Amino acid sequence: MKKLETEKFQGNHYEIGKQQGKIYKKRGMNLKTMKINYEDYQKQLAIYKKHYPEMLDELRGVAEGLDEDEERVMGWFITNELSWIKKLFDKGKSCTIFSYKIGKKLYVGRNYDWLPETERVFEIYKYHLKEGNSFVAVTDGAYGGEAGSKNNNLYYNPDDAINDKGLFIGLTFAYSNNWNYGLQCIHFTKLIAETCETVEEAIKIFKKVPACSPKNYFIADRYGDSVIVEHTSKKFRILRPKKGVLIQSNHYVDEELAKQDMVLERVPYHNTFIRYFETLQSINLAKKNFNFNDLSKVMTRNGSYTCQNFPGIRTIWSLSPDMTKKNYKMHYDLFGKRKTIKLSI
Repeated sequence: MKKLETEKFQGNHYEIGKQQGKIYKKRGMNLKTMKINYEDYQKQLAIYKKHYPEMLDELRGVAEGLDEDEERVMGWFITNELSWIKKLFDKGKSCTIFSYKIGKKLYVGRNYDWLPETERVFEIYKYHLKEGNSFVAVTDGAYGGEAGSKNNNLYYNPDDAINDKGLFIGLTFAYSNNWNYGLQCIHFTKLIAETCETVEEAIKIFKKVPACSPKNYFIADRYGDSVIVEHTSKKFRILRPKKGVLIQSNHYVDEELAKQDMVLERVPYHNTFIRYFETLQSINLAKKNFNFNDLSKVMTRNGSYTCQNFPGIRTIWSLSPDMTKKNYKMHYDLFGKRKTIKLSI
């Protein structure tokens, strides 16, 4: 297991982009071999200019730091998820997120599951923005996905983010055959982390900004609110807690969206339903006296489906945020010498 270090970026969007670009250049990132669909790029560019021009400023900085053509950098970074999702891979990330509210306390548990090799490359980084919220993020570098399986093309994509206002947002993979022109999922995560303090503010962004791919977004804030935004890229639905409990794995729970769910058709052996109900059972077993320490018990129990260690899929990291106390812990190397650290912003 590699030593986990935290990279820190600071400045405006352009300055942070330049800092990241220099790291990409040092790693040997090579975008010249990446295929870019020009039609997709033009349509994506129009959407980013309207809804997230700051991201384009950041990519201009990346281009300078990387010493690469600006259009090529923008073209790849705002279309690579579209290119990947159009291939309709039969295996996606298999994550689980839940929240449990007891009294005024809101706890969140999050497992990030992906290729076992991701343990070698995932990173924590801090993003201190002059023009908005700062946040701490965990990234898989798009390993095994948009960045491929070579370390030189890994980049900072926030799969999970917690900002200085006390808002958490994390992703789980969704299975739908839809795609659209819109923000890539990691840019949704980043935009919300940069601009939102509450769950309701985040929901407003989904109402006005299109998404390019099917994803589930789990959002929680320090005021005790949490929601899931189930998104097919064509439409989305909001799920709220029932009796204080909210759970998301990789299937659509909303009745309308569930009719479009393709998870078992594309991956008949997928364990999304097992993990969903296993998590619910674990919460219920501890429900009466649930406390902060129960988060890791629910999410990192060896031998469970929720804490995965199967051929081709493994739980890479686990988060245990106490949202109301702004106490954020992360667990990793779950099948080796388990490590726990406290995340700070």
